[in-house]
Amino acid sequence: MIKQAEEKDIPTIEGILLNAVIWMKKNELQNQWNVDSIKWSSLSKEYHINDFYINYQNGVPAACMAITDSDQKYWPEIPKGNSLYIHKLTVKREFAGKGISKELIDFAKKLSLKNDIDSLRLDCNFQRNKLRKIYENEGFIYSGKKKLENHYDMALYVWHR
Repeated sequence: MIKQAEEKDIPTIEGILLNAVIWMKKNELQNQWNVDSIKWSSLSKEYHINDFYINYQNGVPAACMAITDSDQKYWPEIPKGNSLYIHKLTVKREFAGKGISKELIDFAKKLSLKNDIDSLRLDCNFQRNKLRKIYENEGFIYSGKKKLENHYDMALYVWHR
């Protein structure tokens, strides 16, 4: 089950994201997320609580993502409302490999179609080949690379109806 987040879900979202930060650090994966960046005090500068969706498996929060209708950081040339954007898609490690990423992506695709929006976009670390393959297997097309101030290269992806 996927449910739109409410204020009371902030600790759940932070917990899911923290699980990913700890796992990436443990596995020495290049990552732009850190403990401070996934706290609501930081997230709330870019997102509203109702941008987030939480995936539950048997009543247990297993994953989350944010969906927005604009992304000035990576896609400033696209007018607000012409595409939806997936951010912070994260699956807790204990639920990895069970198809939850696909569930969330399918949910985002259906949401875009429901809102008569023909494209869905996302970004991820260019070095994360396994993650990039997941997106490509879900029909996302690589559309370019963008370098951030912190020298991370980000891969940009788009899915069209």
